Amino acid sequence: MENNNQNDMQQSNIAENNLNFKVILGKFLAFLPFFIVSIIIACTVAFLVNRYATPRYALKASLLIKDKGRGAFDGAESFLQGSSLLMQSKNIENEIGILKSRTLVEETLKNLNFNVSYFGEGKVKKVELYNDIPFLVELDTNHFQIYGVAIFLKFLSNNQVEITTNGKSGRVLIPYNENSVKEANGSIDKKVFNILKPIVLENLKIKITLLDKKIIGETENKHYFVLNTRESLLKKYNNSFAVKTINKQSSIVEISKETNYPEKDAEFIDALCKTYIGQGLDDKAQISKNTIRFIDIQLNELRDTLQNVEGRLLAFKANNKIVNLGEEGRLIMTKLSTIENQKAIEESKFKYYSYLYDYIYKNKNFKEVIAPSAMGIVDPLLNSLILKLAELYTKKITYQNSMKEANPAIFEIDQNIQNIKLSLIENLNNIKKQSQLIISDFQSQIGACEKELLIIPTTERQFLNINRKFNISDKLYTYLLEKRAEAGIAGASVTADNRVIDKTIVTGKIYPQTVTIYSIALAIGLIIPLIIILIIEFFSNTIINHQQLQSVTKIPLVGNIIHNTSNSALVIANSPKASISESFRNLRSNLNYLISKKDKKIILVTSTVSGEGKTFVSMNLASVIAIGGARTLLIGVDLRKPKIFQDFNLNNSVGLTNYLIGKATIDQIIQKSNIPTLDVITAGPTPPNPSELLMSEEFSNLLELMKDKYDFILLDTPPIGLVADGLDLMKYADLNLYIVRQKVSRRNYLNLINDLYTTDKNSNIGIVFNDVNFAPVYGYGYGNGYGYGYGYGYGYGYGYGYGGYASYGTYGEDIEKPKKSFWKRIVGL
Repeated sequence: MENNNQNDMQQSNIAENNLNFKVILGKFLAFLPFFIVSIIIACTVAFLVNRYATPRYALKASLLIKDKGRGAFDGAESFLQGSSLLMQSKNIENEIGILKSRTLVEETLKNLNFNVSYFGEGKVKKVELYNDIPFLVELDTNHFQIYGVAIFLKFLSNNQVEITTNGKSGRVLIPYNENSVKEANGSIDKKVFNILKPIVLENLKIKITLLDKKIIGETENKHYFVLNTRESLLKKYNNSFAVKTINKQSSIVEISKETNYPEKDAEFIDALCKTYIGQGLDDKAQISKNTIRFIDIQLNELRDTLQNVEGRLLAFKANNKIVNLGEEGRLIMTKLSTIENQKAIEESKFKYYSYLYDYIYKNKNFKEVIAPSAMGIVDPLLNSLILKLAELYTKKITYQNSMKEANPAIFEIDQNIQNIKLSLIENLNNIKKQSQLIISDFQSQIGACEKELLIIPTTERQFLNINRKFNISDKLYTYLLEKRAEAGIAGASVTADNRVIDKTIVTGKIYPQTVTIYSIALAIGLIIPLIIILIIEFFSNTIINHQQLQSVTKIPLVGNIIHNTSNSALVIANSPKASISESFRNLRSNLNYLISKKDKKIILVTSTVSGEGKTFVSMNLASVIAIGGARTLLIGVDLRKPKIFQDFNLNNSVGLTNYLIGKATIDQIIQKSNIPTLDVITAGPTPPNPSELLMSEEFSNLLELMKDKYDFILLDTPPIGLVADGLDLMKYADLNLYIVRQKVSRRNYLNLINDLYTTDKNSNIGIVFNDVNFAPVYGYGYGNGYGYGYGYGYGYGYGYGYGGYASYGTYGEDIEKPKKSFWKRIVGL
């Protein structure tokens, strides 16, 4: 028998494991309406988002930044090598910083007509209009204007417009001179104007041109415009776009931006690229202009000297005969001319060194510096220092546009600039000293040659001196003219280092993405009810299935009483063919094995608190035992709150209380029920001392007398969790039935009965699971039938299983069963 019992338990465990998935699924199916409602709500929100959200698009443009180790004057390198030293070997990161700089954005906005923003209001949202605007607003830049507030227009006719700010006030200031702020009320009361004339108010002067006559006669203020300050535009567009190289090896940068207004912002990015390229051209053109200006200053100084010497030479020739020099004189003259030419060139270089020294000492930037190579100077150290200084200045500008002035990185750059400037000044001092020595040496050589000319006759010597000075001035003048021409040609042939590869295009809509939003909505619609279910399940303390019941107690389960669908509490008497009646018959069968001995007749029924169904179980268990042919007595021992007399339609004026206090006899308190073999003793009037009466000898004698007369005695006791009466009465019982009600009894309710069972193993205690719903939501996989198949060991060596009676004829036919809702029929509730 024990082996069979163990096999049954193993098979039951396997069945439970196989049903786990179905149990879990059943739990969620019970909440299927909530899932459906949640999904419908989420998808509705997704539809509204897709329908009414302002679309957001991705823009992209690409720009080539030439990074070459040569001069920036393409096609003119042979004329002016290195004259664009500041643009050599560009640092891509610095150029990206310039592209993102506040200065470049501000310069770009100056070239765009973004001072007026146009809007249209619909029933749900407002939309900024750009190309397809219904009217045009022209500002008077010399008049005070209202900025930053919506100015609504309602066109009454072709000529008349109503203007208002709806009571809102904006800033009042002069356009493009934001320091001139006027303290005034920047609002407009509702007024009508003629649009054929300029509209002039104290704080507003505009001209309106109607472009689309369809907006005439609008009943509401659906269109308006806002005047933007330069600062507000700069705040909106600065750092609103991203700039990055397409890869690490490339000098092609990609400018991208996310926007709700693709046409407007595409124009901004194109203008930004144009401004950046234009600034590069301006910088290179400025270098050429500075070089030409420097050479012109030296030419002007030299022109006077040349004219003076030329005049003297002509005068000398007019007053003297042309002298033919001898061979010795020609050699000396040639030598002297060569030395003086070299001296003149060195003096020109010395002037450049002095200019560069003063420029570095006085200026804070290197935008207009003349490169050494423009003057024919080749000095690697000097060129290297100027290049480093230029790169540091560019890097500083980049950092200043994205960082605060007190940033440590800017401070470090300033320190490096100062160090290089000191090194450059020191280097220039050394070069100037060296140049002065070279000039002094040339002067010494010239002096030696002049001494050699003393042997030549006076007239010839005078001619040689005048002619020599003329040749020197003429060659130097010619040299400077050549350099000026080279600078002019280089400036005329300037081309941009950078060029646009792809103009701004819309790469796609990034919001709202219809499929993604619906997918997210579906996920949210599923997750929210799921989280709620899990939270409810986690914090729920009630017992809803056998698995939870077994987890909190080791007391054997005697039987299951399914949910009562009839309107009567006496289901055995009034609905004998109902499924719940079969539950009580199964319970009766199990009890026959538990108390099979003839001397075991008293069954006590109790629970922890009221409402768990102990009286319901007591009445129907007594009824089903009596129907089985056994003489049965049901005693209402709950003297504080008697109930059983109501359902049996008995008189409660005389009952157990009257007998215990000696006011009635046994025959007077025993009442007959509708079932022939079932007698009932009601509780009677409520006494002041129920506990003392139940512990009296009279109650004990009553039970002893009744044992001889009846086969079974059932005691309907008070809840043991509220009063101690039930605990005191357990000593009289041969079997104590503890009622646990599904979804009502809490897990901690079983602590008391568990202690009794643990401390006294001989306590004949069994659990009856009451009001059980076998729908999957409660952890069962039995469908709509109620087949039990428990296989539970009761501690007495018995293991008994009952199949589903629902498959046998009229057994399981529910009487007075109310019609279930659609959802309950789906989940089996």
